[in-house]
Amino acid sequence: MEGDNSLKEMRKAIDALTVIARQLYEASEDFPAVNRNSKRLLASVEMLKINVEEV
Repeated sequence: MEGDNSLKEMRKAIDALTVIARQLYEASEDFPAVNRNSKRLLASVEMLKINVEEV
């Protein structure tokens, strides 16, 4: 089904966002604003994961 493929693609994209956001967070010790914003980004990505799982 086309919907299943779309959902799989969304999950892959969310996983990629998670990896990138974690890299930013871990590398941002000396940059407080980047550290805070990447932490918020991780929280938002977690919400995306929850939303996709509900479908």
